[in-house]
Amino acid sequence: MSTDRPSGPASGMRPAVANLLRKEWLVFRLRDRFVVLGIYFLAALQAVAVDEVYFFLGIALTATLAVWVPVVEWYQEADPMLFSLPVRRDAVVFARYLATVVYGGVGGLVWSATGRVLLPVLYSARENPPFWMSLEGGLAFFTAFGLLVVLFFPLFFRFGAGKGSLVFLVSSLGLLVLGYATAGLAAGPAAEGGAGLVLPSTLIRTRVSALLDSVGIAGTITVVLLGMALLFGVSIRLSQHILRHREL
Repeated sequence: MSTDRPSGPASGMRPAVANLLRKEWLVFRLRDRFVVLGIYFLAALQAVAVDEVYFFLGIALTATLAVWVPVVEWYQEADPMLFSLPVRRDAVVFARYLATVVYGGVGGLVWSATGRVLLPVLYSARENPPFWMSLEGGLAFFTAFGLLVVLFFPLFFRFGAGKGSLVFLVSSLGLLVLGYATAGLAAGPAAEGGAGLVLPSTLIRTRVSALLDSVGIAGTITVVLLGMALLFGVSIRLSQHILRHREL
């Protein structure tokens, strides 16, 4: 049976989301932010020379920022306390996705800025620019992160961080296989020439490049934004439905 609270002055969506975002800021302490960014920077010193590794390091950074607070709350078994607050469960879900969008933007900016600073300093002799400095690379980055978000949070709200993460990993592998199958690239040429399995980032970037060739820059950005908005909308609705009927 659903235990979601009715709407009202004390549980309206807008003030509830604002309060939850303030709580998010407090839980993700300044020390923790410096730890995450410090580890990322040390890894970036080594990874920035290898496009694929640096791409996934950026994804790892944004994913860590996005799941830090929910994982901390799950680890500390804070769910019962959270749902004892006078807020609707729908507001909890919406605040989680909104915070994740912010983290995605911050992570993407840090990823791009760090690479643009480190690469000329550490590898000034490199002639060809890395793919992540291109429009295709940036769109591929945010597409990949968005797909992970819309897949992860319904599983998180259904199973919690532990079991949800395991189901998410299996589902991600299935999504990757489906991507290869539909793109017809599973045995195609590698990004830098030669035969071999196309790398995951290249798989996404190839589809973005094809879209750019078809509809241009403005059309591609519009399609990506609309597609992500649709997927996020479906994922939010699904997460709200799951949490509304979940017994805690």
